[in-house]
Amino acid sequence: MDEKIPHVFNYLCYRSFLSDYYKWHKKNTYGFSYRLMAGTLGFTSPNFLKLVIDGERNLGKESLEKITQGIGLNKLEAEYFSYLVFFDQARDTVGKNYYYGLLASLRSKSIITKVAPEQFEYLHQWYHPTVRELVAGKNEPLDYQQLSKSLYAKVSVSQIKRSISLLLRLNLIRLNDNNVYELVDPLLNTGNEFKNFAVRNYHKQILSIAQSLIPVVQPQYRENSHDTLKLSQKGFQKIKKRIQEFRQELLQLASEDRNVDGVYHVNIQLYPITKNGENEKTIE
Repeated sequence: MDEKIPHVFNYLCYRSFLSDYYKWHKKNTYGFSYRLMAGTLGFTSPNFLKLVIDGERNLGKESLEKITQGIGLNKLEAEYFSYLVFFDQARDTVGKNYYYGLLASLRSKSIITKVAPEQFEYLHQWYHPTVRELVAGKNEPLDYQQLSKSLYAKVSVSQIKRSISLLLRLNLIRLNDNNVYELVDPLLNTGNEFKNFAVRNYHKQILSIAQSLIPVVQPQYRENSHDTLKLSQKGFQKIKKRIQEFRQELLQLASEDRNVDGVYHVNIQLYPITKNGENEKTIE
């Protein structure tokens, strides 16, 4: 037989796992097909699993049990697969956060750690990127109390310590030979479902922080503006591109700045407030 059979703990998306499981058997089992796989697992519809893999159907409790038992997952693997399904099908951030926590807990019990959701871990709390910028250029030992007090939004000393440990572990910062923290820019990546959820979750936190600081920070130390525009799709795409280019300019400006004395959030939003048919599909 070719290669090893796909292992569920190497996946962050249950549909991808089922797809690779099918492909492996298709390659290594004579006559294997979606019909045969469905029948073996106890499904009457020959194309049900194909629809699930393609994202056109979800798994219910009965079909979930048929799959975990039928493909021979042990208790821990079956539990992990179930949480993958629940995470995928959770309809809100609270639900996704809950099942992500359960997935992370089970992964820590597994000896297989090929796929690590680093990006999710980094964006899971809004303050990790802020702490990263805050400690850059500072010497060890750090004054954690002062770091905590320097932030408008409340971040405890213990949270800052855990954040720095995470940043060091993910190689997002490092302590150089002069005992000074400096930034590192590794590529963080994971599956699209986790990545997209992590980014959405992070954006919600950042917008909430921005809202809470409007009555706190004096106007001369912040910039808030808003415009309501009437646009065609072509005009929307042009503005979106200009915003992306502007963000690159800001990053370049920040990288060339010297004698920095603070950390800032720059939030730019462009979104439709009216429906036009094309933009009506919402993110669940």
